[in-house]
Amino acid sequence: MNNILNIVVAGIRWNSKWLLIKRKRGNYQKKWALIGGKIEFNEEIKTAILREIKEETGLSVKWEGIKGVINERLIEKDQDGKISHFVIILCQVSTEKGEVASTEEGELNWFSLDEIHKTRNEIIPSDYFMVTELLQKENVKQIIEVKMNQSLKGLEVNECFEY
Repeated sequence: MNNILNIVVAGIRWNSKWLLIKRKRGNYQKKWALIGGKIEFNEEIKTAILREIKEETGLSVKWEGIKGVINERLIEKDQDGKISHFVIILCQVSTEKGEVASTEEGELNWFSLDEIHKTRNEIIPSDYFMVTELLQKENVKQIIEVKMNQSLKGLEVNECFEY
């Protein structure tokens, strides 16, 4: 059965750094990513992202808004063309405390924009795009289409456009 996973992710800003998690499981295991997860049935977007942030980081954050919606399709070529499909709602929040500890979800670390550029190959490509493009702009509210291929060589963005 084909399912679309509805996901919330957050750009969590502290000083001039962004919080990323090195995922321990899932499609993007061992890749740095934005904090987030599935929206539960009958859950509001804001409630979902605040819950995910608390579960994965322990942080209390200030809601700043939604930056965009990303329709991401991941095609896994080494698994007979299996497709994973996500609708991602990118939220932005900030915190006054930068103290985080790794959780069962993965290792947490704060990255400056410069450090994010330097570790680009270790970050999920669509998350890299969200941090470097969408989270850097004022009041971005757009829809992004991302199609990624996963092969034995790793992840690569095949197609990306916005409207």
